[in-house]
Amino acid sequence: MHKIGSLWFSHKKCSVEELEEIAERLKPEIFAEDPHVSGYVIIKTCNRVEAYISSEKPRDVLEEIVDRRKLEKGGIFTGKDALEHLMRVACGLEAMIVGEDQILGQIKKSYLESKKEGTLDSLLDMAFDKAIKVAKRARNETRINEGSVSIGSAAVELAEDITGGLDGKSILVIGAGEMGTLVARAISEKALKAMFIANRTYEKAKNLAEEVGGKAAKLDEKEKCLSICDVVISTTSAPHYILDYDLMMRVMGHRRNDNDLFIIDIANPKDVEGRVGEIKGVELYDLDCLYEISEENLKKRLSEVDKVEMIIEEEIELFKNILSRQRVERLIAMIYEHGSRIREEEKKRAISYMEKGRDPKEVLEDFSHAVLSKTLHLPTKILRRYVEMRGMGSGESDNDDNNNSDFIDFFMDEFEEVLGMGEEE
Repeated sequence: MHKIGSLWFSHKKCSVEELEEIAERLKPEIFAEDPHVSGYVIIKTCNRVEAYISSEKPRDVLEEIVDRRKLEKGGIFTGKDALEHLMRVACGLEAMIVGEDQILGQIKKSYLESKKEGTLDSLLDMAFDKAIKVAKRARNETRINEGSVSIGSAAVELAEDITGGLDGKSILVIGAGEMGTLVARAISEKALKAMFIANRTYEKAKNLAEEVGGKAAKLDEKEKCLSICDVVISTTSAPHYILDYDLMMRVMGHRRNDNDLFIIDIANPKDVEGRVGEIKGVELYDLDCLYEISEENLKKRLSEVDKVEMIIEEEIELFKNILSRQRVERLIAMIYEHGSRIREEEKKRAISYMEKGRDPKEVLEDFSHAVLSKTLHLPTKILRRYVEMRGMGSGESDNDDNNNSDFIDFFMDEFEEVLGMGEEE
């Protein structure tokens, strides 16, 4: 019977460079060419590289791959543990930022691509479908993903709070690097009046502005934007002030907007001179404010982890029950098929005897006896073998769910082996 196995590497044990190298080594061909692998899915992100397989002996397969490919700093889970790990990843419990939503989208993408390419078997298909649904349930029933915990997201959240909402507001984002891009993308989801992207390299500003539906500006044109904007978020890596006291005094002297100008400085070192906050009409917020927001939101998320883990536990039990029902139904179908084949064989034999002139009553008696005894012989033999293996004949008994599952797996394996060989002793 196939089980799920997972081979995982993440930010917990590996650097970004190591994960990139592992991603290069862990190619789909490894699993596609392995006859012991029934299905597989590979997930690659900047913080993790994971492979999920379906196999009769997933641990053996994955350990062999780890040795052959010299893949270190990873971990292997099988069976229930592999499914639980997948659900934890989908729910954001294993993320660098607890509860982050991005990983769920990445799992969906990998799942759908694998489905399209035909690398999934029914077990993995069910597992990934279930994990995605569990993650959605966790987000609906808990606050595991509520509140911004990254600095960029916290800056956007702060901007909304201090302005009473960003709808209809004009925003200036200074910097088009990694942080500026994150902020611009998050803000672009709001119903803004306008968004300006200012950057030292105009081409980068232009590319980002086109992506988020904003307008690009050269860095030395920032005064024009400052005179009409409601909020400024500065994100550069410059070693000097981008907005100093003298510049901001000029801006506030000819500013067209009568409302206060909110400036959020998330740069390190700071982009905005501290004295700017003393200027009338300016409200200045720095990283310290954002760290407080991030830490408070993280505490809220961490307080929800236990609730998410309970949801995962419930859903694993439901998944196990579904698999058990499927195995039982398949086992019942196998027994019926076995009995039907015997019935057909014995019917032909009975007809042959009657055509040769044997007493119909005698033939019918032999026929019914043969069908009954031959149909029950194989299941009875397998049951006795299982009892001997488990030591139940000496009076031991165990009604644990795992043993029930083991019994079904054992019964089906024995049944398939004998019928596959055409031996019905």
